[in-house]
Amino acid sequence: MQCILNVKKSYDKAFIYLLDKLPTRIKNGLLSFLVDKSIYSINEIRLKASSYIALITNQKNIVTNVYIEQDLIDETVLMLCNGSIYAHISTIKEGYISVGKGIRAGICGRAVIDNEIISGIYDISSINIRIPQHISSAGRYIFDILQENSFLSSLLLYSPPGVGKTTILRDLVVRLSSHGIRHAVIDTREEITPFLTEHISSDVFLSYPKGKAIEIATKSMTPQIIICDEITSLQESQAIKQSVNSGVTLVATTHASSFEELKNKEILSPLFNGQVFNYAIGVSRQSNRYDYEVNKL
Repeated sequence: MQCILNVKKSYDKAFIYLLDKLPTRIKNGLLSFLVDKSIYSINEIRLKASSYIALITNQKNIVTNVYIEQDLIDETVLMLCNGSIYAHISTIKEGYISVGKGIRAGICGRAVIDNEIISGIYDISSINIRIPQHISSAGRYIFDILQENSFLSSLLLYSPPGVGKTTILRDLVVRLSSHGIRHAVIDTREEITPFLTEHISSDVFLSYPKGKAIEIATKSMTPQIIICDEITSLQESQAIKQSVNSGVTLVATTHASSFEELKNKEILSPLFNGQVFNYAIGVSRQSNRYDYEVNKL
């Protein structure tokens, strides 16, 4: 199944918001580079010490003429944290910073290990800033599958990183709201809902552990559908399995490059064994088109 995408210009607002979170030298350098370029959608800004900034647009890598050293990496991290790295230490240990408006900055550097647990990261050398988009047709096919099944079939979306699963969830949230479907959004990394400008009726759980949020949503908010961002660990799968009520539909995402890889992922075994999902849907993308592979479980 294929779906042609319609990109809204509203993503520009996220990019403009981000520019004010960057050091002046980086902001001015990027604006100067972009002024005569036909680049209309920037998905990622990649910064690495002693290297040129790269932009990802439509899954293509564009190297700019903006060169940065370690001092600008350090200044960028501080600005992305609104001047307080301590306030963001819990997510920094998980490898990212929530910037606001659904923007997330992935980071890497030197880890501090305490009893095999990451207790901190310092000497940050690379930053990957992911800029959210609202593609107004991205969630249409997934919504149609839910509607055809009277919103009673649970779906697991899978793809390699960077294909656009979160983009699909954003538009799905808008469609559920416009059709009056009660739904809760488990937005652990604050990437799905903060960016949306349309009127939405979601019950949003920001930064909650996934299993606990699903438990609370099911008991307290009576949703018909629960939208959950990426399942990344066995512990999350076990918590989700324990929390999902048989009367609530779940739409979640995970990383996998094929259906075979998906079936063999140990972290998902509690969900497959518990028959939590009715469909596994593979997502791929070619420029302005999504392709789907639907597998009934």
